[in-house]
Amino acid sequence: MVLHCPANVETIEFCDLVIDSLASFFTVRDRQALVLSVHEAIINSVEAVRTQCNKHHAALTLSVRITKDDVTVFVSDAANGLSKQLIESRQTKRLEDVLLEESGRGLLLMRELMDALWVEPLANGTYALGMKMGR
Repeated sequence: MVLHCPANVETIEFCDLVIDSLASFFTVRDRQALVLSVHEAIINSVEAVRTQCNKHHAALTLSVRITKDDVTVFVSDAANGLSKQLIESRQTKRLEDVLLEESGRGLLLMRELMDALWVEPLANGTYALGMKMGR
């Protein structure tokens, strides 16, 4: 499933409902953790688009792939706000390390809740935040 949405507060709520509804139809290791992780990714994307893009390109994409083994989610946006370097820099940090920083706690939360978190390069030169949870 792929959703292209405007990057606004309503989209955060809409994506929360979509991923929660989808998760009610299949089994994952931790449904609440999946919903919270996607929520954090969408918030990051909306914030990046709102601060870095003009309104004509203010959109994000939520992609969900469900297999017999796992659920994979990708979130991408026109702002390309999350770099591979940022994700990799969070791989060794703990919450205590970034508690007082302006941002970055959501990435740590996603890393802890999901089985995998990575940056996926896209054909248009931007990146998608990828996350996976076993079923």
